[in-house]
Parts: sequence; structure tokens; C-alpha cells
Amino acid sequence: MLAVLAILTDTGYVMEDTQSFNDLLFQAILERQQLFDSYHLPKMREDYSICQSSVRTLHTILVRKGIIHDDPYKYDSKTTDIQIPADDSFTESEKAIVIGQRLAQYEAMLDFLNNYWQFSCDYLTTERVSKLVAFNKTFAWDNVSNTSTRPNTKGLADLLNTIRNGSDSLSVGIINDSITQLSKSTQQITKTLKGLTEFHRERYKTAVRKLVLPGTVINTGALSHGYSEAIKEIKRSFAINMKGQPFYTELIEEILKEEYAPDHEVLQQELLARLLSNKQGAQKTLIPENFKNVLLDGIRTVGSTSPQLDEIAFKLAENYHVMTNVEKSFFQKLIDTFRKAFKLKTPDEELTIHTIDPVTQTGKKENINFNEFIEDLKRKSRIMTGCAVKTSPSYQKIEGMEEQQILDLLTRYIAELNATIKICAGLDDYFKQNTSAEVRERIRGIKVELSAIRNNLVKANQCRAEYASQVEEQQQLKKLGITNV
Repeated sequence: MLAVLAILTDTGYVMEDTQSFNDLLFQAILERQQLFDSYHLPKMREDYSICQSSVRTLHTILVRKGIIHDDPYKYDSKTTDIQIPADDSFTESEKAIVIGQRLAQYEAMLDFLNNYWQFSCDYLTTERVSKLVAFNKTFAWDNVSNTSTRPNTKGLADLLNTIRNGSDSLSVGIINDSITQLSKSTQQITKTLKGLTEFHRERYKTAVRKLVLPGTVINTGALSHGYSEAIKEIKRSFAINMKGQPFYTELIEEILKEEYAPDHEVLQQELLARLLSNKQGAQKTLIPENFKNVLLDGIRTVGSTSPQLDEIAFKLAENYHVMTNVEKSFFQKLIDTFRKAFKLKTPDEELTIHTIDPVTQTGKKENINFNEFIEDLKRKSRIMTGCAVKTSPSYQKIEGMEEQQILDLLTRYIAELNATIKICAGLDDYFKQNTSAEVRERIRGIKVELSAIRNNLVKANQCRAEYASQVEEQQQLKKLGITNV
């Protein structure tokens, strides 16, 4: 995590304003919900089905071997909600009866879950997720051992060992396979539920940003002394705009930090990186060869900004031409005609624009040599084109670099592009604000192109964060003596 923070801190990437961050965050939340609803949660339903089938197999073998007795009335499955089996201790003489009942109840709850629950983000609320987490702990399938400290798991292990110590190798093999299936499935379910919990937290925070914060007056000067006053103001607006919803102080404090803390830009980018990561359900294998691929993905991502840079350069040059031609007098135009006729160099003209400071988010003035900036913009576009095309000499050269060199290069490209689009945004505002009403309609905006570049920079930065996370995780594994990952 520290490595990720270091990457995000020196990136130079900042949102143009809070609204652009909120828009990106809202889009990321929608994409993450779609990912859960279309992939992760259907997969979790499959895992619960595997659990039900495996538990039924264990229950059947135990009954056939006469170790437990099947209840002729079964467990009463006419329930309206998940009921978690007890996990308190019992005497040795009660073991077969108690474990038999709890295993039957566990199987019945899996049947109810698979047939009556909906596997969607809206249905699996935080409360239901918490209930599933507790339900999954009924038996510790990853450690079914008679040394377990959990009564249900130890009791079941004792009963299964009775079969394992016998001569029925077929039943032993079936038991072992069922336990393996239960262990794998519950581990994946636990991972999905953890991700779903994090999603609900961020969706709640996004709702507060969209519905509550716009109607809240926050004294930013008082935030240096704590968030208590700001939380009170948010609570008043919350009671009106999110009436009936629980008020989580901890999450409100996270919002305030992400919006107003000195390192709020890092927190915002880290949040977006988390939401944009892991869009594929498959686990990534942690092998060193894949680390470079993550960085190269980032290089190609920043390289894909080339068309937008070209379009921005064209539009800004056109806007500059429109504005200067309208403002010039007859004699100025005549001088320009003579200058062209005698091939005299056009004097560079500086424009004073208003940009957003990346640290304080306050406005400041900058003097920009327009002609030099446009030429630099075109140069950057050519460089980015080389990064985007795998067959280009530039990309092949990058591909042959060491990981640290690629990381440094990606860091520099992201920082330069962020500085560039900040100036582009300032020029866009300059042309719109410094032309007459009759000419303004001829000024071409670049908001769409800037938004596309920002999205690519977020994705490229996420690649850097993912790379740092993988490297850090591998280092931790090596410290633990785990080298074959």
C-alpha cells in the first residue's frame, strides 16, 4: 500500500475540479455494479450451488454409514430468511445428533439461499452480506480438522475421520473431493462478499456526494480543527435528501478526507484505481514476467491519447486564428500581409490564462507562448503515437527496457500529459471568455477530448498502482519464504 501511495503521490495527475472527479467516480460505480451483477454474483450463486451439492454428499455418506441419522421430517425449510446454525459446544455423547442437525440445517439454508435469494447488488444489501459472512463460518471448510477450535468443524472432522480410518477408500475419496470443493468455493465466496462490502461503502459515499453535499455549506477553514462541525452540517442535509438511510459517520469522514484533506488528490485517485481494477474475474498469476506487461499496458494507454492531442491542437489553433483575425485592425492585417510576403517570422505572442493549481485547487495565472505550446502539443502527439503502436520502433525500444525504466517513463508521460491538459483547459476557457458574443459561436470547445484524456490517465495510473501492488505483494511473499507463486 505504501508503494501504491508513493506512485499516486508523484503522478502529477489531478482532476480539473470536483465535478469531474464525481463524474468519473459515478461512472466507475456504475461499471463496478454491472461487473458484480453480470459476473461476480452469478459466479457466487454457482459457488453456493457447489457448496449445497458437496454438503449433500457429505450428509448422505454420513447417513449411509450410520454415523448420523437422517431426520424424517428434515429441517423445517419453510423460512423467510437465512437462519445461521449454532456453533456452541456439546458433549461427546451429543456429537452425532448435534452435528447431524446442524449439517442438515446448513444444507437447508443453502437450498433456501440458492432458490429464494436474488444475486444482485441491490438485493444483497450490507445487512444481507453480513448475514452471509456469518453463515459461511458455520463450518471452516478450509481446515476440517479435529484440532479446530470451532465446535462444528471439530465435531464434523471427528465424524468424517471415522470413515477415513476405515477401509472404504471410495467414500474417503468422495469426502476429500467434497471438502476440497467446499474450501475452494467458500474462499471465492468470501472474496466476492468482501468486494461487495467495499462496493456498498463506495456506492453509499457516492450517493452522499450526489444527493447531500450539494446542499451542504461546509466551512473549509474549520476542517483543520477536525470534521465534527462539517459532519453536523452534512447530517442536517442528509436527513432531508437521504431520509430513511443510515448515517455512517465513518464513511462521511472518509468523504471529507477525499474532498478536503491535503492529500485529497491522492485519495481520490487511489479510490478510482480500486474501483477500476479487477474488471476481469479471473485471478492474475503473480509471476515476474507479467509485471512488465502491466506497465506496457499503461504505456499503450497513455499512447492512445494521441488522436485527442491532435484534435485539441487543431481546435486551439483554429480558435486562436478566429480570435486574432477578429481583433486585428486593418493596419495590423496589412502588416501581417507584408510579413508573409517577405517571409518574416511572426512574433510570438503570450497569452495570460487561468489554470487550476494541482495542489491547492485554486486558480492562478500563467503566461503561455501559444505558438510554442501548439508545436509542443504536436510533438507530444507524435510521441504518444509511437507508444500506442506495438510495431513502432519507439514501442519496441520501450518493450526492451527494464521494468524500472518503463515505470519511470510512464510516470514522466503521465505527469507531462497532466500538465499539458491543465494548460489546454485554461486556453479553452480563455478563448470562450475573451471573444465577443457574435464570434463565440465559432469557438470550438475541447471538453470532450480533455475528458477522454483524463479517463486514459486514470487507467494508466491504475496500471502503475497495480504494478506497485503486485511487486509489493511478491516481496511480502518472499519474506514469508514463499517463492513459487
